[in-house]
Amino acid sequence: MNIGNKIKALRLQSSTTQEILADALGVSSQSVSKWENNVCAPDISLLPAISEFFGVTVDELFDLSTDRKLNRIENMLDYEKELTDEQFKTTKEFLLQIKDSYDESNPARPDGRIESFLAHLYHHRMVSDSRYVSLYARKAMTRHPAAKEDQWLLVKSEGATVWDWNARQHGSTIEFYRGLVEKNPEIGINYLFLMDNLIADHRTEEAAKYLSKYKTLPEHKAILVPVYEAHIAFAEYRADDAWKIVSEYEKANGNDYGAMFEVAGIYAMNARYEDALERYKKADEIYKAGHLNHGCMDHLTAQARIYEILGKYEDAIEYVNRQIEFLKEQWNLTEGADVDALEEEKKRLISLLK
Repeated sequence: MNIGNKIKALRLQSSTTQEILADALGVSSQSVSKWENNVCAPDISLLPAISEFFGVTVDELFDLSTDRKLNRIENMLDYEKELTDEQFKTTKEFLLQIKDSYDESNPARPDGRIESFLAHLYHHRMVSDSRYVSLYARKAMTRHPAAKEDQWLLVKSEGATVWDWNARQHGSTIEFYRGLVEKNPEIGINYLFLMDNLIADHRTEEAAKYLSKYKTLPEHKAILVPVYEAHIAFAEYRADDAWKIVSEYEKANGNDYGAMFEVAGIYAMNARYEDALERYKKADEIYKAGHLNHGCMDHLTAQARIYEILGKYEDAIEYVNRQIEFLKEQWNLTEGADVDALEEEKKRLISLLK
């Protein structure tokens, strides 16, 4: 159904005359008649007023297919820094409406696609809201530094570390991934996330057992095995063993982008920042020389953060600019939430120069 037919259907459904609709929109009844007879379409500037008059969204005026609506939602979540309450509400209602029927109607798509959209929608709002939690918690703490509840809000909004074991352990997440691995033992990625959380909690014996199982999978990534062996050794306070693994791993995989990125991360985790920068720059060289097409700028992000830690703010700004350029060249992004976040980061770093 085109927009003219949709306007006519909505008008008749609401028992509205062409004259009443025209008066509400500030146009002539002849214009409305032309729309409904598909002689011409309403000016794009009138679409919000038409949708408001009939109590529908602009998208609903066009009767977009489900997949086109999902594509619009995906773009909205990628580009919009914040969603209005109305955007969130209508998106949630649409997703919930199709959730139970979508998998059956789209057998070629992976199951759970709509649940994934819902998770992304709520995550978008969580990230957006957390910025304000952080902003106001910081302001409150500046005015009243002893307020414990504000300290806790800052921890929650920024993911800051706390010493309370109850608050920092990952037991619930571990049990979820354990169940996922047991139910789907052939899928390797779940082993990795399970081991990440086990190692973070120093549950290294369990992590080692799952690493042994992971190595037997046909789809396992052999290049990651020594990385996890090193992380397990560090978590067991066997630093000499860990660094030996890292050294041998780097020698064997010195021309692999992924390997150098992992090695750099290990040095950064151990606060050996100059060594980390050396490896990140090597990863950067490999990336540019190989014209890799996986669109990853994590090595640039890491260098910006390390330079800030070292107090080298001009270098940090340079690498933020490189990230902005990367988004433009690799992803054709010149605006939107990701670009805005980097521009804000650059402003923050510039303020530190003063």
